[in-house]
Amino acid sequence: MPFILRDENGKIYRASARHLIDAELVPHNHPDVIAFLQNRGQDPSYVKDALEELRRTDNEMSRAVEDVVMVLLKKNLFKMTDLPKAVQDRMAHRVKMRVLIQDIYDQASGSKG
Repeated sequence: MPFILRDENGKIYRASARHLIDAELVPHNHPDVIAFLQNRGQDPSYVKDALEELRRTDNEMSRAVEDVVMVLLKKNLFKMTDLPKAVQDRMAHRVKMRVLIQDIYDQASGSKG
């Protein structure tokens, strides 16, 4: 969602994907944002397409980050307890689900590990 600054007439004069002091946070598809981009010669569909691509790759990126965290943990560059509790819980749950999946495949294949 972009941060926007409005003039005294309520018209957007600045928009940013990064935080702006005293800015209003609005959806990318807000009519005022669309009009601002179009009036400034920008095609809002590029933002829409980029957002769709980010959403499409979220699962892949999530797995990549998970793999990086696991490598860093194995190399003892940090401990699981260094992570916020909510992240620890998510990571533990994901590890549990991956072990469950592997166990199912191992049992179906008649092997253990």
